Amino acid sequence: DPENNYLLVIDEVNRANIAKVFGELITLIEDDKRTGQPNGLTTKLTYSADSFGVPMNLTIVGTMNTADRSIALLDIALRRRFTFIEVTPNPELLSPVDDLPLSQLLRRLNERIQVLLDRDHLIGHSYFMDIKNVADLRFTWEHRVIPLLQEYFYNDGERLQALIGSSFITTVRISGDSLGALGELIDPDGQQYAIAELSDEAFLDALKQLAGV
Repeated sequence: DPENNYLLVIDEVNRANIAKVFGELITLIEDDKRTGQPNGLTTKLTYSADSFGVPMNLTIVGTMNTADRSIALLDIALRRRFTFIEVTPNPELLSPVDDLPLSQLLRRLNERIQVLLDRDHLIGHSYFMDIKNVADLRFTWEHRVIPLLQEYFYNDGERLQALIGSSFITTVRISGDSLGALGELIDPDGQQYAIAELSDEAFLDALKQLAGV
């Protein structure tokens, strides 16, 4: 069908077995190796024995998450056959909720993440898209954003508290009785952290503080 253009999207291509996904295509998808091009190539299909080539009207898009460590498995053979386009978080796409500018919240949050970790771990704007009210925002924050941040800062409550504030991450106070009972099993000078349970008003106030408004 040479009169029309086609798009093939391979989601999270870095998680796949690249050799099995592409096979002989790893060479045939190159621009100058497409059918009709000066260096056009074809291959004989294993089962049908038909001659097969990749036309110019097929565009292949592979998506990847740079925070995923499996991206390191992409070898040079694949990297040099694709054009890489970075899609960064776009806070301007977000609408405010209850006088809380989500765009500024995401910007502040990612600014801190970049300092504490790196730019590959920035939170995408899609987490905060289509939020209409405080209930939507709480669900997103408590069940999507916080679990992601806990994964980023696994067993590091101090940095997580520094990232989102002491209103969300509180220090756990251990009673004298518990300290005495546990004895040398715990570090008496060590800090334990927990996620705070907040009312809607306190929740919004904490986010506004994080956003700097």
